[in-house]
Amino acid sequence: MSDLNSFFNSNLKIKEIYYSSDLYSDYIEKISGKCKYEVTESQIQKEILNKASRILKNRFSTDILSTQLKNYPLISVADHHGLLNYKLLYNSNILFYHIIRKLNLPYIVVLATGDIPLKNISFPRGFYFKNQKFNFFNKKESTIPVHLINSVVNTGSNKTIDDIVLNFKSLNITSEEKKFLDHLFYEGLNFDKSSENYGQFSDQLSYLNFKIWKYYFSKNLRDSIPDIIYIQSNQIVKNIFKEEISKDNSLIAKILFDSSVRNLVLKNFQGIQSCWSKHSGTHFFWGISAKKNIFPLYCSDDNTLVGKDLTLSLNKEDIIESLDENKIRLSNFFHYLMTTFIGGYCVLGGFNQLEYLPQMQTAHIKTLKKLGMSDLADQFASRITDGFICGMLPFQFDSGIDLIWHYNSTNGKFNGNLDRGITQEQLDEILAMPMKTLIETGVSTMLEIVK
Repeated sequence: MSDLNSFFNSNLKIKEIYYSSDLYSDYIEKISGKCKYEVTESQIQKEILNKASRILKNRFSTDILSTQLKNYPLISVADHHGLLNYKLLYNSNILFYHIIRKLNLPYIVVLATGDIPLKNISFPRGFYFKNQKFNFFNKKESTIPVHLINSVVNTGSNKTIDDIVLNFKSLNITSEEKKFLDHLFYEGLNFDKSSENYGQFSDQLSYLNFKIWKYYFSKNLRDSIPDIIYIQSNQIVKNIFKEEISKDNSLIAKILFDSSVRNLVLKNFQGIQSCWSKHSGTHFFWGISAKKNIFPLYCSDDNTLVGKDLTLSLNKEDIIESLDENKIRLSNFFHYLMTTFIGGYCVLGGFNQLEYLPQMQTAHIKTLKKLGMSDLADQFASRITDGFICGMLPFQFDSGIDLIWHYNSTNGKFNGNLDRGITQEQLDEILAMPMKTLIETGVSTMLEIVK
């Protein structure tokens, strides 16, 4: 309990929900009521549709997704961009599922960050199964951010799990487990087809997550389960940013190129988690080294950003060139500015976001009012910043693949199909769970993971 109290000392909004008497169904009612509003078709919507249509091709209706994004501007930013099996993250999508079902919507839309390196705790370098990590990439590549990985996972010609996992034969795995993994990846996920048809690792993952998602659920439920549209957020936000920076009058252009506006922003966002402080974060962008590691950048007095391996002039041409050449990447400050505050989307994330996103909202409003931009301040004030789904655990399996194994094997014996999964009764039990139980279990598990 001491760990929980310590966590609550820096997460007061979670503490307030924890001590309420709400069930998860009550929380869903509140979120569902807030996010029923219409937004003007924005660039972020167009980017989501374009990216989704390229990755998933004819597997969903673009018109239906467009209508959903316009009338219910609700997306998840809880995930890291890896195979959808890490337990904190697959659980967030199961919780998100309940909100989408309540609204009677066909798609779960997830903008997953590809900023994290392949070695991140969520392990985008491969996947978890029975406490083992299965690598798609060599150790020397493990520090590279997901969005910079261009290589395609090579499945080979034999079409078995051996062909996609490095050093597979040295792992301690039973013949039944191998049989199960072969069946999951090749009979279920069609991994060989994803390798053939998708040219980037991140696009493969989006396709595989679209496929793996419904295998979490019992076969009799799958037709009623909303599809998951899982997209790397970096690609989308980068394209929007490049358009915004080219508009002389855009807020983003003012922040970067008008020193008085920039200094006001630097002052008002100082100390907010996910922005910058004296000892953490970065000013607007992260630098990317030749070895593809990131480092912070800080504003100097001569309209430049300076970091360990880079000096960046604050002008449109240099910034766009540095983005295109992967010398810099956008910080969370710009990600949220474009998705939530300009785009108008309710973004559901984790416990920490529930604290810092409202603080960012307050800082934006204060800044805009100081600049005489009251209309935009009122628009930003209307944004929903208090939604979260990540960190609560309805199911306690090491990974989503463990979850699928659990339902489709008995006493270590695989049943030869993938028909079984989460039942309707279990989904109903989640709705009836007290928020206190979900949060306490989630925080305890999260703190254990990150020790």
